[in-house]
Amino acid sequence: MADGALSRKTSRRNRLRRGILIPAVLIPLLGAPPLVAQVREIALEAEIFRRTADGLRLAELAQGTRVVVHRTEGSWTEVDIEGWVPSAAIAASTREGHSGVISTQGGEPLRAGPAGPVTGLLLEGFLVHRIEDADGWSRVRRTGWVREAALAVPATSFTPPGGEAGEASSVVAPGREITAGDGALVLHAAPEGRTVVTVETGTPVTVVERRSGWTRVRVEGWVPSEQLVTTDSDAVVAGVSAAALRANPDDYAGARLRWAVRFLSLERAEPERIDFYEGEPFLLARAPDPGDGLVYVAVPAELLAAAETLRPLQTIDILVQVRTGRSALMGVPVLDLLAIF
Repeated sequence: MADGALSRKTSRRNRLRRGILIPAVLIPLLGAPPLVAQVREIALEAEIFRRTADGLRLAELAQGTRVVVHRTEGSWTEVDIEGWVPSAAIAASTREGHSGVISTQGGEPLRAGPAGPVTGLLLEGFLVHRIEDADGWSRVRRTGWVREAALAVPATSFTPPGGEAGEASSVVAPGREITAGDGALVLHAAPEGRTVVTVETGTPVTVVERRSGWTRVRVEGWVPSEQLVTTDSDAVVAGVSAAALRANPDDYAGARLRWAVRFLSLERAEPERIDFYEGEPFLLARAPDPGDGLVYVAVPAELLAAAETLRPLQTIDILVQVRTGRSALMGVPVLDLLAIF
């Protein structure tokens, strides 16, 4: 009996030891701090979200939109975007492993929360992972690519996925105020563009954005009122040819022009036209000067019906804004249509 009781005690003690040993092995794993993804913000007023690096345009992200960074390859960074859209704007889809597709004609705004601030525009046909539904709204997520130069550097240290905590880059993030360093600071109208003004050493400047080794800054100061000439922010720039746009694309980005062009056809952008959204309608037209060749004029949804009534070889008077003076595929100007007169 004594031997039996001792055997039972030993067996029970071994079971207890085994029961204690397993959690003890797991303690280092359970107690390890979770990896924190690197969260950054869109630093530009608008940034194109693409399917692949330098690839198909999928959406447009507003300045300040937060993204989760995966990896950077050259000048491109793979990120996750997340937000809310009306549930009615999503149709079921299993393409490419996604669970939904934006079905709203002209696209659907992406919001920070249900009925919250707009953080971007998702194009019609944009594939999403549908994460949750709440009161007629759906939270969605998508992985894609943006330009590294469009992302603000975190102001605090971060822990990248799979790595150790590190300090933020020494490059100054947009929104920070700094001072001009040694020597005169020369402001250019665009990277490598014409000189606008020279700023003395020590003058406070505010960083607006960074792009390919250049930083756009804002300088504040005072001048005599009588020296100012009132201008319209929507003023039309006169005397600009298509050749000038191609030769100096950075100088004319965002400029408004009023042109008389020869309409040729209404087209839809193919995936390889990375200066457009996939399927975006555009006018194929001849520039005002026949020797300047072709121009592409992107048509917004509200002007599409008017564009569909145009006749081939018809001369039309249009108000446009320069999207790019030299497209990546064909090297011709791409303009956004604002009005047809």
